[in-house]
Amino acid sequence: MSAWLKSLFAAIFGANSELATFIISMIPIVELRGAIPFGSAVSFWGDNALPLWESFLIALAGSSLICVILTFIFQPIFSWLKKTKLFKKFADWLERKLKRKSENIENKTDVQENSKKKLWIKILGVFCFVAIPLPLTGVWTGTCLALFIGLNRKQTMLSVLSGNAVAGGLMMLISYFFADNTSIVLYGFLVLVVIFVLYEIIKSLVLKHRISGDKIEIEKQIEKQNMSEEKDTKNNVK
Repeated sequence: MSAWLKSLFAAIFGANSELATFIISMIPIVELRGAIPFGSAVSFWGDNALPLWESFLIALAGSSLICVILTFIFQPIFSWLKKTKLFKKFADWLERKLKRKSENIENKTDVQENSKKKLWIKILGVFCFVAIPLPLTGVWTGTCLALFIGLNRKQTMLSVLSGNAVAGGLMMLISYFFADNTSIVLYGFLVLVVIFVLYEIIKSLVLKHRISGDKIEIEKQIEKQNMSEEKDTKNNVK
């Protein structure tokens, strides 16, 4: 597998590990977390492998750029998606996903009366979410989550970019302990990506099934109630 990936990246990027690291850090799910061990993996790049600190800075720059772009385009694109027949289901799925992830943050703000404290709880909540170096908690999801719970662009960038820097620092530290074979960190992260994606898919399917079941049950109850009302009406007429 390593040889296949190496030949694939060589065909796309040649020996330009800097560009490859920058581009990989912008890809959803993988992002900075996968880009740091990727750029510094000697098994992929040989003599062109980046020092950990350089891989970190390049990956941080690429993923941070995505955050800035998303703060400008997320809300108009999301509103447009909800209005289209083709992408409405995707927009509804994304909205449900963001609502689930925002529940813990929103619950903590509900008990606060001070508006400034509520704001900082939201900022800190997004920061902690992004700072954990796991799949699906990166810049893409974190930025969408921050905007979804009402943070403005500056507040979003403050929470997401600082959390992203912490996550990058942790990945650099982990990669440092595997300096002789950084590809182990990369493969481990990719395995986590697969596990997390499968988990999200299964959870979405279960939730969809549960919602469908609840909808059918409600329709049955309404139907029974209507039949009962019709029967009572007929009895009153008699």
